[in-house]
Amino acid sequence: MHSILSFIFTISLVVIVHEFGHFAVAKIFKVSVEKFSVGFGKVLYKKQIGITEFSLRIIPLGGFVKFYEESKSKNLNLFENISLFKRSLIVLAGPLINFIFAFFLLLFLNQGEQYNVIPKITAINSQSIAAEVGFEINDLIILINDKKINSVTEHNKALIELANKDLAYTILRDNKKVSITINKTKRSDLKKSKSKRDGANGLYFFPSGKNSLLINEVIPNSPAEAANLRKNDRIVSVDDKIIYDVSDFLDSVKSKANTVIIIKLLRNTELLSISVTPRLSSENIRNTAVIGVKIKPTLDIKNNYINYFKFNNLDIIFKSFYDVLEGINMVFKSFIHIITGNIDWRLLSGPISIAELSSETLSIGLATYLSFLVFLNINVGVLNLLPIPILDGGQLLFYMAEWVLGRPLNKQKMIISQRLGAIILLLVFTLAVYNDFFNFMYN
Repeated sequence: MHSILSFIFTISLVVIVHEFGHFAVAKIFKVSVEKFSVGFGKVLYKKQIGITEFSLRIIPLGGFVKFYEESKSKNLNLFENISLFKRSLIVLAGPLINFIFAFFLLLFLNQGEQYNVIPKITAINSQSIAAEVGFEINDLIILINDKKINSVTEHNKALIELANKDLAYTILRDNKKVSITINKTKRSDLKKSKSKRDGANGLYFFPSGKNSLLINEVIPNSPAEAANLRKNDRIVSVDDKIIYDVSDFLDSVKSKANTVIIIKLLRNTELLSISVTPRLSSENIRNTAVIGVKIKPTLDIKNNYINYFKFNNLDIIFKSFYDVLEGINMVFKSFIHIITGNIDWRLLSGPISIAELSSETLSIGLATYLSFLVFLNINVGVLNLLPIPILDGGQLLFYMAEWVLGRPLNKQKMIISQRLGAIILLLVFTLAVYNDFFNFMYN
């Protein structure tokens, strides 16, 4: 229920922002708006304000602003009668305000003390390509394909930007530069797998590390309590798979409901093997297995891996603007890489994934949730600018053609192309839902 409610709230917020952009600029140009809707389908609630009906509908997967048509004209200012330039601005305003909203969220997030996680390797999956090509713990990544890397975030962005290339790493090891290459055919970072443990080709960074996961609390009447797990136990492995971080642990437990698992842990200096039977939890949108512990990473000497800093007021503005541009660039490149096959299409996410992320980020804290909202607004903005009929980008493409030709396009042809655009979007949406369902059932 928490996932569903957080999904509805999050999607509705993004939709309201987007549609308000269209609505506000239309009002600036005195265009008559008939309907402003959040959601599709059956109307749950509506209110007439002036000449505009505001409504909330049953399917929370989008929204629309509808302008009055000529047949309903009663001294109204019709959208189709204004200049091509003004129509273009109204259409462009939806995606643009998503970017502006993301910018203002980033202005807030970039306030106060900031930090970067230094790209220093804290653990390596022994079965991964990273181990095979010779990475070592404490290697400091300084370059990838001549691109300077100052943080783990920059490292992860570089993986997407270089999705179709070999990764030529330059690392600092014992104050000496070492070159290591991961061939693009052996990369696992952009391929779908049941396990998340190869997300960065087997490399882990702070706060991940061997024996770094600590049980912070054991929930009463839980499988963990029944198995005598205790506070301050350090998790070593699950079913002989070494655990480096929270994601590894959740990945190893979530599909094992009513199945005995063997958890190896350190209690003080003693290595123990304990049998636990996870049970189903219905707190998330999908029923996942849990053992009833709260865990936290506790990698020692945190200051060796964190770089703290602050922006001044002018830097906050420039950084926020740059982050929006960088986000737009990353989302656009991700779309291109999925289309060209450089990124596995099974990584495309749909509404179930958004619901889970909404719930998880809300549970973690305000800053994490706002960061997710930034990501979502940028994604929605870029998606709507794609030149697909029925989207804002497709409409702008029509207006560009009208400007070049010097006359309006044939309405019948526009309707046909919009139907084709709707089919394309339906196929993409179906693919995303299929991926969500597959992950829901098998991960």
